[in-house]
Amino acid sequence: MNSKLIILGCGSSVGVPRIDGYWGKCKNKKKNIRTRCSSIIIRGSNSILIDTSPDIRKQFLSNKIKDISSVLITHKHADQTHGLFELRPFFWKYNKKINIYSDSSTIKYLKNNQKYLFKKTEGYAPILKANIVKNKFSLGKSNEKIIIRSVLVKHGKIKSLIYVFNKTAYISDCNDLSI
Repeated sequence: MNSKLIILGCGSSVGVPRIDGYWGKCKNKKKNIRTRCSSIIIRGSNSILIDTSPDIRKQFLSNKIKDISSVLITHKHADQTHGLFELRPFFWKYNKKINIYSDSSTIKYLKNNQKYLFKKTEGYAPILKANIVKNKFSLGKSNEKIIIRSVLVKHGKIKSLIYVFNKTAYISDCNDLSI
């Protein structure tokens, strides 16, 4: 069974154009519009979302994506994680927590800064189950399983994860591959 990778967004942390209408060096053309970074790997009914940009709702609707199996997070920055709250309909749909995977630093950050997603709080049921990634792991069942390797790299003053699968690497933010 073949896998498919859909790049949902590939823009900078503010997208193109920015909220103030600035296009940077891009020409003001529809083909240059960029939402923030997210991707999804689909193999049968196994749909693995990578990063949850603030644009995730628009990205899912534009690409007619109606399911996710699990979520991989590359790092703790807002442009990778602030779409997590948008995943609530998948919790409601399946009546179970969504598994998210990342390194321990990112998981700790998310649990501290978006507590309501992991523990019951006023008015919110927890929708996420946190998992620490290993260097090599798999997600999915039988012939829909995807084997993934995680690689820690530098992204400014923090670390970010690269996810490698099916001879493909997903790299959202990195400024040094030499780690």
